[in-house]
Amino acid sequence: MKDKKVLKSKEHYLLLSAGIIGAITAIIFFIMLSRGVVNAVVTSKISNQYQDKELEVLKTKIDYPTLNFIGKVIKASDGHDVITTENIDRFEQLKKNLQARKDRQKDVDDLYDGKSNYRDGVTSSEINSLDKTLLKEKNQDIYQKLRNRLDTIQIWFEQTEDADKYLNKTWQNFNNDNDSLDFKKVSMINTYYKLIKNKTVKNRWSEATQKMDQYFSSHQSESSRVAAVKQELEALRDAPLTQKYTPAQVDIVSSLQFSSSAADDLTQAGVTGKYVLYYNTSSNKLALMTKVNGKYVAEDGYLSVTASQVSSGKYTIKKLVNNGTNDAVITDTNNSDFGQYLTNADDDDLEKLGVVDPDNTTVDYNSATPVFWLKNNPDLNKSIYFTNNSSLGFIYSSSGANYDQGLQISSSDLSSLMNKLSTGITFYVN
Repeated sequence: MKDKKVLKSKEHYLLLSAGIIGAITAIIFFIMLSRGVVNAVVTSKISNQYQDKELEVLKTKIDYPTLNFIGKVIKASDGHDVITTENIDRFEQLKKNLQARKDRQKDVDDLYDGKSNYRDGVTSSEINSLDKTLLKEKNQDIYQKLRNRLDTIQIWFEQTEDADKYLNKTWQNFNNDNDSLDFKKVSMINTYYKLIKNKTVKNRWSEATQKMDQYFSSHQSESSRVAAVKQELEALRDAPLTQKYTPAQVDIVSSLQFSSSAADDLTQAGVTGKYVLYYNTSSNKLALMTKVNGKYVAEDGYLSVTASQVSSGKYTIKKLVNNGTNDAVITDTNNSDFGQYLTNADDDDLEKLGVVDPDNTTVDYNSATPVFWLKNNPDLNKSIYFTNNSSLGFIYSSSGANYDQGLQISSSDLSSLMNKLSTGITFYVN
């Protein structure tokens, strides 16, 4: 009996030991399984921050909440071997890559002083050095965004440097000889001043620019006045004798303000030609703008518009009309040659262009179809013809009637403008 009791006792201990060993094994297995799952998740989350893991191309948008959580897990498991060394190394490398991106973004941001200026102390070498640093950004979207912002700074820096040099030279010449200023120089002064994109430089030239503007506005040189009168007399030469002569009056400050506003409008409209005829509907002013050093200026001032019904948009000057009695314009919008101007047109010419039954006596070119004959409207025998893909119009003397897509100026201004214009020039209406 005693032997049986001893045997049962041993069996009990063996079973108990086996149970304990099994439990420990299960715990170890669970821990190892959990560790494997955790590391698999960490590996996946780290890899998900890359567009291309092998090339270490980070995504544009990073999941920072997840990365912060992984960082806390690594910190909490320090010394417990929950996160593998490989994952810790991957995480540290990811943090370095992200910090490098942030540093590049900060370097570019630090060049700005607000939204429209660059900060003091920016140099050409700093811009060039940062340009090379940005090449380390492997994400194309992020790189392009940073590069565009850096390019903006470079443009601002270069144009401010150019403006500073021009204003310095002009100011010195002005101090030596007040009469050294002319209309073109004053236009350039204001254009360059507006190009300055550094607050300190702009403040430095503010007073000097105002002084030169004010002086020239009230003390035009005799040569400037004579030149203005000559232009008016030349324009008057071909004007009707019944028109009252008006002496030339040039408001320099207003002209400069007009040039500045026009330059902005033309730049935004994407106009790039050397010359452009510009009409501002708000001020009712018309001017031939000249592109000088990348900016448009009204070198000859502006003309007052008597009346206009021209729609906003971009047109092309197609013809300077002088005695267009036998000329015609194709007005059929279904014709592929819509808007074509024909000098000394006849039925044969029109038939070749697919125009049938061209004869009409319609005075208004907006209503005439399939062609408009200039002989039907004497007001347009001397005029400036313009068109685009969908409409056509004329600039003509204010002595005529009002028409849709028509702009009227004085006879003298029309003659003067026609002497300066050439076909192919853009006509922009804002």
